[in-house]
Amino acid sequence: MDERLLRALGGLSLQPPRGRFCGRLVLLRGLPGAGKSTLARQLKRDYPSAVVLSTDDFFIENGVYMFEPDFLEDAHKWNQKRAHKAMKNGKSPVIIDNTNIHAWEMKPYVMMARENRYEVIFQEPDTPWKFNVQELTRRNIHHVPRQKIQRMKEQYEHNVTFHSVLQSEKPSRDERSSSGPNAAYGMGAHSNPPPAFSNRRPHMARTNNMPFN
Repeated sequence: MDERLLRALGGLSLQPPRGRFCGRLVLLRGLPGAGKSTLARQLKRDYPSAVVLSTDDFFIENGVYMFEPDFLEDAHKWNQKRAHKAMKNGKSPVIIDNTNIHAWEMKPYVMMARENRYEVIFQEPDTPWKFNVQELTRRNIHHVPRQKIQRMKEQYEHNVTFHSVLQSEKPSRDERSSSGPNAAYGMGAHSNPPPAFSNRRPHMARTNNMPFN
């Protein structure tokens, strides 16, 4: 692992929660290539009980990531359902590995954390390049182009809190243009799915990466 990233991981402690909390929800945040998934893997190694959930998992078929914009809403709902089930089953920490650019994107997770008495932690990878667009373009694994990352950087909401997320509102579909963060990977290498995936339905993707029964 990158030595600078290892140093950045040192400040996050996920010891079992005390007092009134039943568990911990960790909402990872950051632009593509910032080190979120590396951080998630490190946390999983440090805390074997951790459950790592990413909306990207929805688009993995036979180990290959194939993004389909038409299924993005389904993918987010699918991941939220997994997180809710993990909390109901008392799993901790529950780690959400998404970009989470806007507060409203995290609201469903924060609401279920409140319902299940989970402490909420917002965590960015403390990497030197986390807002360096050139370096992020080089590092991100989904080939998100530079101009898309630049737009995401401009839209990134800093200093979010539990209460600011709860008070946030999801914009209407008309207000969410294709340049929004949720379409980040749509301009990547898989923006035009090959014919084999053109007729795929959401339920087919949902068979992948379901860690709970």
